[in-house]
Amino acid sequence: MLSTILTFLRTSLFPSKQVLRLRLAPLHAYMGATLVLTLLITVLDFIVIRPDFFVPMWLFLHGFAIFFFYLLWVAIMALYVQLVTKVYSKNMWAYRQAWPYAVAMTFVPTVILVVLYHMNPSLIWIGFIIGLGYITYPLTKVPKKK
Repeated sequence: MLSTILTFLRTSLFPSKQVLRLRLAPLHAYMGATLVLTLLITVLDFIVIRPDFFVPMWLFLHGFAIFFFYLLWVAIMALYVQLVTKVYSKNMWAYRQAWPYAVAMTFVPTVILVVLYHMNPSLIWIGFIIGLGYITYPLTKVPKKK
């Protein structure tokens, strides 16, 4: 199971045609990747913010909030993936395929988005552009229906 999660994460680091296979990834792979992202962003935020709140409680609440909002972000991106596949290839992916792909392709842009936000909050739009590029580029490699 851990090797599947690591393969999922390694494959999702760079947008290419191979990443399209991740739309068929098993549930534990993309949920494990989501957990890894949540932990990574929580630790990054903890280092930057340095809360004076009760640390274990802060970590738990912040991790829960990151997990929740990341899943909302992925849900929106999965709908975007469905729209792009419908427009581009005339064959819309099922939501159960768009979701793992959206998790894979929002992993790196979300980390970049958080880092840019911590550097300068006005740079957050660059993170969104990188995210849309990360998601859209591999979708242009989907075979078109004739």
